[in-house]
Amino acid sequence: MTRFPTSALNAAAGGLLLSAALLSSCGSASAPTDLAPAAAAPRAAVTVGQIRLDTIREVLHLRAISAYPAKDVLRATTTGYLLAPVPVPGQVVRAGQTVFTLQTKESRTLRLDQLTGDPKLRFSGIIRIPSARGGVLATVDRLAGDYVQDGEQLGLVYDQTRFGFILDVPLTELRYVRQGQACRLTLPDGRVLPGRVAELLPAADLAAQTQRYTVRPVGRFPQLPENVAVSVELNKTAPYLARTLPREAVLTDETQTSFWVMRLLNDSTAVKVPVRPGLEQQGRVVINTPEFAPHDRLVLTGGYGLDDTAAVHLTN
Repeated sequence: MTRFPTSALNAAAGGLLLSAALLSSCGSASAPTDLAPAAAAPRAAVTVGQIRLDTIREVLHLRAISAYPAKDVLRATTTGYLLAPVPVPGQVVRAGQTVFTLQTKESRTLRLDQLTGDPKLRFSGIIRIPSARGGVLATVDRLAGDYVQDGEQLGLVYDQTRFGFILDVPLTELRYVRQGQACRLTLPDGRVLPGRVAELLPAADLAAQTQRYTVRPVGRFPQLPENVAVSVELNKTAPYLARTLPREAVLTDETQTSFWVMRLLNDSTAVKVPVRPGLEQQGRVVINTPEFAPHDRLVLTGGYGLDDTAAVHLTN
């Protein structure tokens, strides 16, 4: 058995320990000394505001059609030929003004209109047809030179002083409409005219179950043709004060059975608060319950999709 010197064994052991120490130092240098900090949780950017007191009116929205209820039909009073000049549609006429002129067929055949020597021949065969009332000529049905029969319609005059709108009110809403009630008329181009409910017509639509009223514009109004559809707004209640929020601040689920708003607990946390919304008017929603304090901060925009307790970032 071979024996190694003790000094050689000690040197070898020392070398092994040095190698282990070096390997340990290299491994510790490559290992992380501590864990990386966790990423900060994202925050939703929101704008906030307070609840507001607004004057609210419950409004009934209906449709009406423009109409000229007073019309005069101008008819031929004899058989003959229509003489020039013939008026044009849209022409304004006065009460008693001659609108159409006829010449009888006998007068044209015998040329009675050209006989001037004998004073006994006072009948010239020229017939004048005046308008019974002032208004605007809506239609002209014949041209100069046309041969017309006795009683044939020549034109139609609308009495502009009787211009109005025909309003059909559902029988379920009759309690909100009365004669003399003020209303607002919105024309197709966006103009709004003041109006007033005038006459109650003694007729109801059997199929639609509606009661018919006439509505008259108040003050000056533009000249409109018949059969123009307008929107009519009538107040269902007297004005009252109510707490409102913008429509965007009131959130709901897919079935629109649950409603809520997001209220700030502090500058970085918002919580869900169930609400019972009411009437919506001009982009604002009445909040019936709960009663928020004037200093409560509520999320106006950016609250869509937030959880019950959400981290937020104020942008206003």
